[in-house]
Amino acid sequence: MCFVVGFLEYTGRIDILVRLGLRDMPAEGEELSVHFIDVGQGDCTLLLSDGKSMLIDSGEAQYSSKVIKYLKRKGIKKLDYIVITHPHSDHMGGMGDIIKKIGTSNIIMPRVDAQYTPTTPTYENFLKAVRKAGLKITEAGDETLTLGKTSVKLYTSPYKGDDLNNNSVIVRAENGANSFLITGDCENEEEKLLIEKGADLSAKVLKVAHHGSSTASSADMLDKVLPRYAVISCGEGNSYGHPHDVTVTRLEKYADYIYRTDKDGTVVFVSDGKGLSVSVQKES
Repeated sequence: MCFVVGFLEYTGRIDILVRLGLRDMPAEGEELSVHFIDVGQGDCTLLLSDGKSMLIDSGEAQYSSKVIKYLKRKGIKKLDYIVITHPHSDHMGGMGDIIKKIGTSNIIMPRVDAQYTPTTPTYENFLKAVRKAGLKITEAGDETLTLGKTSVKLYTSPYKGDDLNNNSVIVRAENGANSFLITGDCENEEEKLLIEKGADLSAKVLKVAHHGSSTASSADMLDKVLPRYAVISCGEGNSYGHPHDVTVTRLEKYADYIYRTDKDGTVVFVSDGKGLSVSVQKES
């Protein structure tokens, strides 16, 4: 399948790809844009729809100024939602600064048992920013939110234990024919539990869990998602070896297009409810 797609793209027969259902027609307008922002070995995803905004994770604290500049370039004066998939610093380290300098109306994150709650300076900085802004943290639940012209479904994890990765909140955004699944650091244990509880995991675009680790993105999970596009958020030359070869090989059996922030930079999808366009923004 990938060979056929590549050949038709090379020969310029994109119209055939669209008619065969092997490629999306380009978006002619913008009802939703999804920005997988390059924050090195971390996660940061921005959803923009009809003037409304949701930031999912932020990367480490060292990337907060980059994220803040990105938000300001998009004309965001205040975020409508902040969603923290789980309290690891590579996912929420920059949220304290973002709350201070951009602000938000809502903060959603999973409930964590007191014995597993982080006690790091980064986490304390986040809590101080929340208190100073007069905000409250809303415990994530299985619920549907409306973000402009986009429906956003949150799924919480049934996992109970000390591995915060498997406590990740799953975000599924749907705009017409286009859907996106943002999976935090969800690993095989949580994947199994989500499948058992009947969560709708289908998505055209998958933000690959845990930076492409071999402990995530099982075949059972990918059978439910059936992505056409996959985005791996990871840092160039990271010490974990992410993404792992076994995961990339498995993804190639499903996705026609795989993007990596370490190679492609920030990856942006634009949906008009029917068509879908994608672009990359690699910094020099």
